[in-house]
Amino acid sequence: MSETIEITVEGMTCNGCAGKVRGALESTDGVAAAEVDHATGLVQVRPDGTVPAEDLGFAIDEAVESTGYRVVAS
Repeated sequence: MSETIEITVEGMTCNGCAGKVRGALESTDGVAAAEVDHATGLVQVRPDGTVPAEDLGFAIDEAVESTGYRVVAS
């Protein structure tokens, strides 16, 4: 199993926001699960090991941006 990836996402204000980001991440190839805390912006992504780390990082950023939010730290 791969290590958890932690990122910080800017702009989330409610549980609905967190759910939107979590759904986008969990539908991304290479992601097994995601936990999102809208209050802190902290997102923990658990890779499934099927996608190389450098490709997964790019896919995670794109998934978050597709929801209207922005990754500010990884």
